[in-house]
Amino acid sequence: MEKVWISTKINFDSVPLKLGSIGIGNLIIYVVAFILPANLLKLYTHVGLDGHLLFDAGIGAYARTILAFLCLGFLYWLGFRITSGATSRAVWIVVIGGILIFGAVLLFMAPFDAVDIYDNISHGRIVGIYGANPYRQLIADYPHDPFYKYPRWKTSPSAYGPLWEMLAGLTARVAGNGIVKNVLGFKFLPGIFHLASVGIVLLILRRTMPEQMLAGVFLLGWNPVVLYETWGNGHNDIAMVFWILLAAWWIIQKRHTLATLSLVMGVLIKFIPLLLVPAALLIGWYDLQTIRGRLAFLAKTAIASILLIAAAYYPFWNGFASFSIARRMQLFTTSIPSVIMRLLEPTLGFSKSAQLASLGALVILAVFILIQSIRMIKQESTRNFPRAAFTILAFYLMVTCLWFQQWYGVWLIGLAPLLSARNRYLALLFGFWVLSKQLIFGPLIVPIMAAQPGTRIWLEPLLMITILGVPWIYALRSFQISKQIRKNYAPN
Repeated sequence: MEKVWISTKINFDSVPLKLGSIGIGNLIIYVVAFILPANLLKLYTHVGLDGHLLFDAGIGAYARTILAFLCLGFLYWLGFRITSGATSRAVWIVVIGGILIFGAVLLFMAPFDAVDIYDNISHGRIVGIYGANPYRQLIADYPHDPFYKYPRWKTSPSAYGPLWEMLAGLTARVAGNGIVKNVLGFKFLPGIFHLASVGIVLLILRRTMPEQMLAGVFLLGWNPVVLYETWGNGHNDIAMVFWILLAAWWIIQKRHTLATLSLVMGVLIKFIPLLLVPAALLIGWYDLQTIRGRLAFLAKTAIASILLIAAAYYPFWNGFASFSIARRMQLFTTSIPSVIMRLLEPTLGFSKSAQLASLGALVILAVFILIQSIRMIKQESTRNFPRAAFTILAFYLMVTCLWFQQWYGVWLIGLAPLLSARNRYLALLFGFWVLSKQLIFGPLIVPIMAAQPGTRIWLEPLLMITILGVPWIYALRSFQISKQIRKNYAPN
């Protein structure tokens, strides 16, 4: 009788095994570099769980975190190369499983880089526990609240839109009075939007570039910056990104009113998607063939948008103070407008210089948005919306943003799976590099400038150049290469 041999040899060249090994490496780094040194379950009673976790731990903690992101970035690059040509079900299981596991683990990281999550919790409690208005009542109005010692912006109203405050109120009500439950809840809330964003990317790529579907899901799902800022620090930027991605999906479906309403929903989280509304409206206008159809589209979209905004703001209306416009125009850091404002301040004073810098940035941004929107509609607009959205957001972040923070890199990374290789690399480079504000240049520059008052005028220029300089160089270089390619291949 012939013997049948069953091979037990493991194929170490298999794609699922390679990606699984990378996933295990990622998991080890997340646990060793983020969870063990900053275990939420042990540190939740510490007041101000923010950058002091790094600062108080000394240079070793900074070195550990920087090394962790370098290793995560390398593994991320390897994973993208592996998934770019993969289609098997086993690889899909590893990718999806990795997203869920990494997110679940980072839930238990005490927030590193900001105390925004505690402000979100407190504003959510104003809505969900006290039944009050976070645009009228302040955190300082509730000194006996058990969370009072945690937030930083106690005397400022909410800076976010009413949709976010509704979700925050519901989360706070479900979480109750436990600090750990609230921190977990306010991480899980943006985490849901991260998972939903991955789902939208999958739908878009299945329709437009099915061969890139797995790689695109990996790009957003396994990105260390997105995971760190969303599941780790609880920033809500991914909630805004979700609505931009959903708008891109509706534009592909030629459902232009729904696309615009998706952006309006994003505005009700954070105002940034408002910058993309002109592009969505112009796409709808030029995609329709008749004047009657175009006018009907504009009328229907305008009425629906007004009703949606009115319904969202109605429970919270506090006049124009609800939009926090005055507060936004007074916040400057790590940007070109912040440098201009500081240069004008000795002559004009803070208020006047802040007003001129912010209004100047707004005018420049409006002109750029108009140019980009017009350029886009001359091409295949339904497929170029992600590129136009990326260009507008990148210009805003690198040129006209008043108050720049490192977690804003999530905006560009969220669009990366839908972009060309050149723009995708810029999005990823930007997202990783701007972490240097927290990990390298901020800790080095700010204490030195603060200790020497005569040198404070150099603070904003140094922050701007060191943190945004490398993305600027790459963006300008990419623009020159793209311009040369168009010139070489232009018809004679």
